Amino acid sequence: MLARLAEWTSRGSSAVAGTILISMTAYTIIEIARRTVFGTSSNVLTEFVGYGLAAMTMLAASQTMRDGGLIRVNILLQFASPRVRQVLDVFCLLCGMFVIGLAAYYVWLDMQRSFTRGYETDSLIPLPLWLPPLGLFIGMVAFLLNMTALLVLVLTKNMVLADESPDEI
Repeated sequence: MLARLAEWTSRGSSAVAGTILISMTAYTIIEIARRTVFGTSSNVLTEFVGYGLAAMTMLAASQTMRDGGLIRVNILLQFASPRVRQVLDVFCLLCGMFVIGLAAYYVWLDMQRSFTRGYETDSLIPLPLWLPPLGLFIGMVAFLLNMTALLVLVLTKNMVLADESPDEI
């Protein structure tokens, strides 16, 4: 059940990241055409692309992990026994979950504070300040869910990260 939920969230958040990438590209092309042809600008391109980049990075992280695309140093693992590899995998997953969980917690607190106080961005197009980090937060939660599913599989010895395909999550 957890593995299926993790797969669904991973694929869904990856699709949203792709949509954000396409939107950022389209907006950039429109802005270039607008500046070239009409000599005007929305003056918020870099701001919106920055929001999109942060969201896209975290939204794509869980699918990247599932596909084996995250940086992983296997130099020690190739000499380790399966039991030692399992312990190292559990340690790395717990460390990653701690770091991402802590960051997600503080992003959530900041979003909550901004929502409660009614803060807005200081730009030409004022947005509620809780809105820009929303994609980042959702991506962190999806990544945590996937790391949790992977941790359960490693602990139950259904998967050793160095040997198995991430598609089995």
